[in-house]
Amino acid sequence: MQEELVYKTIDEQLEMIYQKNILIKNEEKAKDILYRENYYKLITGYKDVFLELKKGEEIFQQETYFEEIYAIYIFDRELRNMMLNYISIIETNLKSCIANQFSLKYGTSHYLKKENFYVPSYKERLFEEFLQKLNDNLKMNWKHYPDLKESKEKYQTIPLWMLTTIMTFGTISKFYHFMKKEDQTEVAKYFCIQRNDMDVFLKMLNIIRNISAHGNVLFDIRLPIHYPIHHSSFFHESIPIEKQENSYVSGINDIMAIIIILKRFLEHKEFKKFMKELKTAILDVKKELDAYSFSCFLKKMGIPETFLEKNPFLSE
Repeated sequence: MQEELVYKTIDEQLEMIYQKNILIKNEEKAKDILYRENYYKLITGYKDVFLELKKGEEIFQQETYFEEIYAIYIFDRELRNMMLNYISIIETNLKSCIANQFSLKYGTSHYLKKENFYVPSYKERLFEEFLQKLNDNLKMNWKHYPDLKESKEKYQTIPLWMLTTIMTFGTISKFYHFMKKEDQTEVAKYFCIQRNDMDVFLKMLNIIRNISAHGNVLFDIRLPIHYPIHHSSFFHESIPIEKQENSYVSGINDIMAIIIILKRFLEHKEFKKFMKELKTAILDVKKELDAYSFSCFLKKMGIPETFLEKNPFLSE
């Protein structure tokens, strides 16, 4: 007979925490936190910083406090908000650059024509699906936006620079992916990024944006897509990031990689603001953790401690 899942009361959740050898400084505050937040997401999602293996079994380090886990939980929420904010800046810039380049070359209303894109045979099905979604989105939504509605009624078309305002980050990333190589180059040139790298960066940022928007655990992410390293990366070397067997130990598919990508897209003042917010949030966590746990916390993100002490990106 299948075992039935049973709801645990707040007091029972507290007992479960104690059974994991986690200490609690303030039970009343902990109860309030558990009432407002999700026990499973809080304990399961952020436990790894405090775990150690003994005889193949995961156990919490001695003197691990509930408040320490909660501090990382709060940090992760702030990190997600930061990512959404700064990726939205990149999204706006990207949409403008693509609309300008495409419209200059192909006119105002030819963004649904296959001949204006680069579509090798093995990508034809994916392109047709993308085009169909773009067309469906346009048909469904243009009446709900006054500017788009006016353009459609007055000119019988909606220019790309208007259409991009209702595109998601994922959609505009796919638009870039299918653009002709020479058009991709012109867009990427604005950000001083190589064409192929730009495609990878946008895919990575889209994953981060979606994780952030859905409130999932972000700080220790390991992406299925890797930062493209061309021999020796200027950005990785300048941090500097440690190497093992001629490969960087971080900055490849973690939060450090995303920080480097943000550096490459954002204007200096925007990136400086981001780094100030990030450093403040990390230092708030540091106040709650012992030295060993804090080191583990940074390692999960792939961030070297020296990067916080003196960020070479901000001295340029």
